[in-house]
Amino acid sequence: MTDPACDRQAAYEALRAAGVPDRLYRIEGVHEPAAPLPDFHFLRLHDGMWETGLYERGQYAVTARFPRHEEAAACRHLLSELMPDGSG
Repeated sequence: MTDPACDRQAAYEALRAAGVPDRLYRIEGVHEPAAPLPDFHFLRLHDGMWETGLYERGQYAVTARFPRHEEAAACRHLLSELMPDGSG
């Protein structure tokens, strides 16, 4: 997704439209899977920073951090992790 106006809701809609299974990711305030997998991708606000990464083995493994005002960049990063073919 190259839209600079991307936000969490738009990222969620893009993932749904692409058919990415809901259980593979969590987006804070927008999407909490009903039955998440033990390991899943995430986008969360933590200590004033947007973080993306993978939750695995009971721990958050953060792969990228973005200032709070850069929600769009964090969303694009999550999309690139879940849709590596560039369709995000």
